[in-house]
Amino acid sequence: MEQRIIKYAEAIKEATKQILESDKSAFLMGLGVPQGAAGTAVGLKDLFPTQVLDTPTSEAALTGMAVGAAISGLHPMVYHERVEFSLLAGDAIFTQAAKWNYMFGGDNPVPVVLRIAVGRQWGNGPQHSQALYSLFGAVRGLKVVIPSTPHMMKGLLISAVKDKNPVVILEPRWLYQVKGHVPEEMYTEPLDKARVVKEGKDVTVVAYGDAFVDTLAALKLIPQDISVELIDLVSINPIDYQTIAKSVEKTGRLLCVDSTNSAFSIGSEIIAKVAENPVGLTQAPVSVAAPDVPVPTSPALSEFWYPTKVDIANGILKMFGKPLLDIKLPFEELHLAPTTTLE
Repeated sequence: MEQRIIKYAEAIKEATKQILESDKSAFLMGLGVPQGAAGTAVGLKDLFPTQVLDTPTSEAALTGMAVGAAISGLHPMVYHERVEFSLLAGDAIFTQAAKWNYMFGGDNPVPVVLRIAVGRQWGNGPQHSQALYSLFGAVRGLKVVIPSTPHMMKGLLISAVKDKNPVVILEPRWLYQVKGHVPEEMYTEPLDKARVVKEGKDVTVVAYGDAFVDTLAALKLIPQDISVELIDLVSINPIDYQTIAKSVEKTGRLLCVDSTNSAFSIGSEIIAKVAENPVGLTQAPVSVAAPDVPVPTSPALSEFWYPTKVDIANGILKMFGKPLLDIKLPFEELHLAPTTTLE
């Protein structure tokens, strides 16, 4: 049977439509949501006029209202088109939603879903291209996931709405046009479990979000005599250390890929945890990440900031003492969001 292929943004829209159809206590809200939310909600206002809500430009107010609605038993989904804007709702997210159930004895759920667009976009520069993964990953009381494929995006969004905890979905906008297989029916994916995408015996590579897609491309550039075990991290709060440790114990090597700064990154957190109990580790772990400066706006500079598939491949090759690749990528691949179909 031929697999159905749709875009990442279309997977979000389809999951949202099915959620709103099946759960009348669910609703979607956010600034400009009825206008399409970067292609993830096009036409939903017409189908669900009382469940798709536009809001004034006040991230603190709209998120606070959603948290209150969740405490009262509804299932709100909030869309923030930039992670920088979501910080204006920091009190509602980090102090109220994340801590409410803990403060009141564990029987007071806050089932709010926060969809937040993060990361690279052509020419957006230092103020509109941040990811801030570590900030959300450090907040106890939140579940935080980063879908790397259209299939994972749909399943994680449905799981998030069904969960009793506040769930933050950090959506790499770089992936909105990426295509992949997505079942038409509703399904769920675990919110706290990494997935081993490719089994191997020589090196464990951990990636997530847009860095995962780049890593898939990087594996096509390395010789087949290097057997890579590729892990899609999926969740950064909590991190599935058990799956990572089991893999590292088998391969003896670890390489982590981040599409943001290396300092205080998810990769550095994983490397630190593995170093605390380095069972089976035969070589120092490696980090492939962006430099510790803000991302530039100019394409002439930003092409040297984000790790590419060549950088990731060379990180692996260097671990094995292999010759490094000297490949110049075209402008489109460096600066324009991918439209590829994931295998």
